[in-house]
Amino acid sequence: MNLPLSARPAVRGVLVSVGAALLLTTLASCSDDEETLASWSDKGGQKHMTAIAKDVTTLIQVSDPTGSDPTVASQCGQVLDDVKAAKAYGELPDDIAQTHWKEALDRLDKVASRCVRNAKAGKAATSLTEVMDVQSSFHSFAQRIENLRSQS
Repeated sequence: MNLPLSARPAVRGVLVSVGAALLLTTLASCSDDEETLASWSDKGGQKHMTAIAKDVTTLIQVSDPTGSDPTVASQCGQVLDDVKAAKAYGELPDDIAQTHWKEALDRLDKVASRCVRNAKAGKAATSLTEVMDVQSSFHSFAQRIENLRSQS
């Protein structure tokens, strides 16, 4: 599908949002070994996952090189705050899911830090390629949670 460049961030944002909704639904329906995941989610993990999913969408939107938006630095600063809070929250009880989560957060941290620096310097905030790497990591995390659910 060949979409105009301006439509691509919106489409990718929808994909991230759908993935996040699937992830949250999956986590909420966990039982047994996954009940620990549900507990992790209920005690604050879901809040962090939702914020991170929105942050990926934010970075996709600011990767669009058209125009100069003076709010980009603050938007990317908020992403950094969300990443810091998610990293400070307890680890997931599943090692594989935790590995994917950590990778997504580390990549998001790197891209958002660069975004803040670039935006303050008047440069393009992020590259879509970098953000798609973040989205890929987040997708791997969501896929692991889905795999755990299907095993029960």
